[in-house]
Amino acid sequence: MSLQERAARAVAGTARLLADPEEVARRRRDAGQTWTGGGLADGCAGTVLLYAELSRRYGRYRAPAHAWLAGAVRSAGGGRAPGGPDSIGLYGALPALSYAMHRAALTPADHRGARAHLGRQVALVAGRLADRELRRMADGADCTRMEGYDLVSGLTGLGAHLLELCEVGESGDDALEQVLTALVALTRPLGPLPGWWVAQDVRTYDPTAPERGHANLGLAHGVPGPLALLALAWRQGVRVPGQQQAVRTLADWLLARRREDAAGIWWPESVELPPETRPETLSETPSETPAERPAARPPRASWCYGTPGIASALHLAGTALDVPHWRAAGISALRQALARPDAGPTDAGLCHGRGGLLQVTWRLARESGDPQLAAELPRLAEQLLDRYEEAGPFGFAAPARRGDWADDPAGFLTGAAGAALALHTFATDTAPATRWDRALLLA
Repeated sequence: MSLQERAARAVAGTARLLADPEEVARRRRDAGQTWTGGGLADGCAGTVLLYAELSRRYGRYRAPAHAWLAGAVRSAGGGRAPGGPDSIGLYGALPALSYAMHRAALTPADHRGARAHLGRQVALVAGRLADRELRRMADGADCTRMEGYDLVSGLTGLGAHLLELCEVGESGDDALEQVLTALVALTRPLGPLPGWWVAQDVRTYDPTAPERGHANLGLAHGVPGPLALLALAWRQGVRVPGQQQAVRTLADWLLARRREDAAGIWWPESVELPPETRPETLSETPSETPAERPAARPPRASWCYGTPGIASALHLAGTALDVPHWRAAGISALRQALARPDAGPTDAGLCHGRGGLLQVTWRLARESGDPQLAAELPRLAEQLLDRYEEAGPFGFAAPARRGDWADDPAGFLTGAAGAALALHTFATDTAPATRWDRALLLA
């Protein structure tokens, strides 16, 4: 049996295990998981993405797609998502339902009325959040928050969904232009610090003094997300004043934060100011940008934080603006990240697991035509298959506990559904028909 056949078999096995939402909920309870069903990360909407993608090839997956979609509809009013119960970003319950329903539609007529209604609601939420951010900046208030602008909980994720709604003519450009305008404004300096600096503790994300905050470098929660969205919008021809310069500002800033050791280039998860160089207030303007606290070692290679997500954003930006050295930096950095000993993730999921690393690498290999990245794909798929559990409750081994926190073992972001989606991409060697990985800002 070939590696692709083994991958396809694992995807089918996982799809069988996850087909019944009520049974999966029972297994989650047996595993000690608290689950509400709302949102994209571990909710019903995220699992819809698996069956929506598979049903483009195999009609037998339409029934579970509808079953999970019905669960997403029921839970949209009270589901929780990363960022808290009031999260309004893409991974929140209502935007996630819109995102999933658009992918579950096989024809333009499917769920037309519901999709149009949800699209309008997403546009309304995004416009309000963009206005809030623009007013904050106009009032000269201090820092933004990750929940205001990031991919999971903020403007970037909402903009990613609006971009595709505009592409297929299911939403106007107004809300998207507001989002892009707010993200462009975010690239203007805040005193001596970048405009995307957050007054949040780097470990807990709790509020803190601005000078004790940080700039987040993760694709999930940091500045690579706005960079990727602005680049994708530029490629699609959706442009606002200052967008090109904003892309250049973000890409150059990220490149200036890269580190290098004997194994190659890498990026930290965040940058902070060391105590001895912290300005007393953000209005203080020193003769040069304050020094940054050096990172001790590279994080594990993953989608959410670390080099792979940043490499993808840089490559998207380099493609959009035709800047060869950005593209080359992204490809070289990902090659080196994959070559680091013991640098790979151990979980199966998309967020910080092997599934996400496989999907990032497949996308960059396909987009760039780089043979070295393409040659890594079988090894990455084999590593993901090592986590497959045919007799397990969900299809893939549950994520390792992180202190007191247990990641979801079944859903889209950290669980089996997302791992199966990445493995399906490898097995078919075809770009996802539903472009489900727009939720990761990879395409």
